[in-house]
Amino acid sequence: MRLLGLDVGKSRIGVAFCDTSVGIVFPRNVINVKSEEKAIEEITKIVEQDRIDKIIVGLPLNFNSTRSHIQSYVENFVNLLKKKVKVEIEFFDERFTTKIASMMSSNSKNVDSIAAKIILEDYIKFKSQSGDLYS
Repeated sequence: MRLLGLDVGKSRIGVAFCDTSVGIVFPRNVINVKSEEKAIEEITKIVEQDRIDKIIVGLPLNFNSTRSHIQSYVENFVNLLKKKVKVEIEFFDERFTTKIASMMSSNSKNVDSIAAKIILEDYIKFKSQSGDLYS
């Protein structure tokens, strides 16, 4: 299964890729959001070129599991994306991923894609433990 991880923000979208047959998650170049439409075009190209089977999008929750200030933006962005791609899109909890990514990288340009990598790694680990990775 070929997975694409996204850490959606208003100015940048972190991107990561994994082919589960290999099992290694790779961060990719950040998408700079000039407009939502252009960002969706870039994601659509990646989905087509890399033959993505499923997209995993980080769901920004607060520490206490309540909605965060950016959650509505991310959900609206995903709704627009769903109109352009024909693959399943699933949300996955992204709490603390940006903080962890910041500690892992001294280059702030990479933080969003490292956060997307962490989201995708956590998703794969969670799904593997529950036996649901390929469903």
